[in-house]
Amino acid sequence: MYQLRAAVVLLCVFCAFGAVSVNMSRGQEKSDTGISVLAGEWKIEYTHGAVRTYVVEKDGKVSGTADEEKLKGQITRKDGILLLIMEDDGKLERLTLGVDGRLSVEHYGNKADYPEQKASHVGIGIRQK
Repeated sequence: MYQLRAAVVLLCVFCAFGAVSVNMSRGQEKSDTGISVLAGEWKIEYTHGAVRTYVVEKDGKVSGTADEEKLKGQITRKDGILLLIMEDDGKLERLTLGVDGRLSVEHYGNKADYPEQKASHVGIGIRQK
């Protein structure tokens, strides 16, 4: 029974990666399912204690808050990687949706630091709606 469960889990993982690789090979299209699957409200908690709330539209437009600060940005795909580029502050975040539904966020204080430098902060996002 254990072996059957393990096989089913592996099959699900391979199917998920297969779907991701199909989307990555197409590049960013008008309706990028890798981006649209993030649509909704997310609460991001960073390891240094900061908290952000993002509302993601199906087209990747993002609005949100960090304390009292209003945020706006756009999620795009570059080389198969989802990047949130903030409009006003020059910051960038690399987004990875986990198989558990949580959003891994690597925060770069300056978008020029990506990808050569390490992320300045990391966070985990939980879908709220």
